[in-house]
Amino acid sequence: MNTGTVRQTRSRARQDATRQRILDAARDIVLAQGFRGLSIRTIAAAVDCSVGTIYNHFCDFDDIALHLNAETISRLDATLAERVFQQADWQPSSLVDTYFDFLEQNDAAWRGLFEHHLPRDYRLPDWYREGIDGLVRRVVAAFSPLLPHLGREDCAELVIGLWASLHGLASLDREDKLSTVSVGSSARQIGQMLVRTALRGAGSSRC
Repeated sequence: MNTGTVRQTRSRARQDATRQRILDAARDIVLAQGFRGLSIRTIAAAVDCSVGTIYNHFCDFDDIALHLNAETISRLDATLAERVFQQADWQPSSLVDTYFDFLEQNDAAWRGLFEHHLPRDYRLPDWYREGIDGLVRRVVAAFSPLLPHLGREDCAELVIGLWASLHGLASLDREDKLSTVSVGSSARQIGQMLVRTALRGAGSSRC
């Protein structure tokens, strides 16, 4: 390896290390203060660098937020795989429990997914879409054998609808608003009933 290559390798390593320090600092801010405490300036202060340095490594604030949110999606994907889908006899109820457990254990990070609002004309990068699409595909693939009468597209729509419903329940619960519209059941209990009913209505034999 010649001198020029060594220098390039060291330079890339330094850039990667700085980039990771920025992401680590951003994550710490979200965990301590919530997503609303996150800004380019708070990140720069935490890393002890200039705002310009942040922009040398990320396109803008949205780029940083998307990287943080992608990490959250990846962790959810890994958690579902480990605790649910790798079990041969997994039950839909275990998915609901795992989902609510994940939200409770990663509340600040999960809120960031929905508190971060992109400009209307912002084009999501392919790598971010692939992370979301990959998670949805794996959940759909797991549900498909339970719903032999549904085509893959209908199964995907059902899964996405249930996911949105579970998130809505969790959001109402976190804002302490669920009690105003429920009969005393927890968000988790309502979520379990919702999934059971939806799968039963779609012809699943495992509810």
